[in-house]
Amino acid sequence: MTESQTGPSDDQLFVTLVADLVTQAWVALGKIKHPATDKIERSIPAAGLIIDMLDMLNRKTAGNRTQAEDRLLLDSLQQLKLNFIAEADKPEATEEKGSEEAPAEAARASKAEDRKETAEKGPKEKKSRADQSPKPSPRKK
Repeated sequence: MTESQTGPSDDQLFVTLVADLVTQAWVALGKIKHPATDKIERSIPAAGLIIDMLDMLNRKTAGNRTQAEDRLLLDSLQQLKLNFIAEADKPEATEEKGSEEAPAEAARASKAEDRKETAEKGPKEKKSRADQSPKPSPRKK
């Protein structure tokens, strides 16, 4: 595109690029829903790659940004890096439901299921355990 043609300015293109990458990073961190699937899709490696790209963009454009562009890029990077560290410490969810449940609630639900199973088995389980206890081996004198 030549300068005589109308279109977005370099400033507008830069802000759009940064905003797009930041949004992709938030999606990869599982903080916002993926726009195509309308589901939370967490990918820590993808988030790390996007943050690395924003870091590279920061280094390559240093001294060439307006104050507003500088603030947008640096503030976004800071927030993304802090959230990346917090999310990277969390285990990957194996089920969609598990990723939405709080860890304490999941632990309580698991314990409740264990208590229910134990109550259903009741005395039968205790008797079978007694029957299965190992017999003492004869000792040599």
